[in-house]
Amino acid sequence: MAGLKVLIVDDARFIRDLVKKIVSTGFPQSEVQAAEDGEAGRKLMLQNKFDIILCDWEMPGMSGLELLQWARKEPNYQTVPFLMVTSRGERDYVLKAVQSGVNDYIGKPFEPAHLIEKIKTWLAKGGETNAVARRRAAQLLAAEQGATKKPAQKKPKGLAQLRFGGAMHRCAVKDLTLQQVKVAVKREDGIPSMLEPTVVDIEQVSGQDTIQLNGFVRAIEAHEPKVDTTFLNVDVLFVDNDPEKMELLSRYIDQMRKNAG
Repeated sequence: MAGLKVLIVDDARFIRDLVKKIVSTGFPQSEVQAAEDGEAGRKLMLQNKFDIILCDWEMPGMSGLELLQWARKEPNYQTVPFLMVTSRGERDYVLKAVQSGVNDYIGKPFEPAHLIEKIKTWLAKGGETNAVARRRAAQLLAAEQGATKKPAQKKPKGLAQLRFGGAMHRCAVKDLTLQQVKVAVKREDGIPSMLEPTVVDIEQVSGQDTIQLNGFVRAIEAHEPKVDTTFLNVDVLFVDNDPEKMELLSRYIDQMRKNAG
């Protein structure tokens, strides 16, 4: 599609590079630019007229939602397709984004073909958002805000095994999304290296099966603010694109949250 101008906004460099490669392959004659956060994206949007925006939600500074809200007030971007490429798919997030004028969601991780199809679909439709859906979302949000708020649920917890360096290490799941997992491992069991490939075996609630996910170490920190801390917190970013695994993981996360509540 000659002349197509695409903007990618994501604070993770490898995601920006990945999406840029996918779009450039799917649309060889397109012009693709990338921004590392919402404010950088806003500046590029002021300097250029993009045909479609692919934006993450959670970023430092200006978030994806804030960039979306700004865009819908700008004459040049009121009807430009704006797609959220994010791991946040909870009902409240969807409602807020719909209310603000988002066109579609693409969950992380995603298949390249799925991303290209989404782009083609919205370029064909144009960016006119569904006003009825926005009004319905606004009404639902208003009703929820007026109701008594429930206490915040604890983060989902569970058990897993972390495999790195040819060994298997028992660990506790502190937080889990479709994009990454934070686990606590005993320091005496060994310390993985930054960016080291790992496999995370997440146990099902039933205890009968596990979900095996490939990833790499994104961050390591002391569990306690002292040099002799017993546990380490390890963040593992998933690299699996297997739809079946993601479906199982999504169901597992829902079940963990129900149990935590």
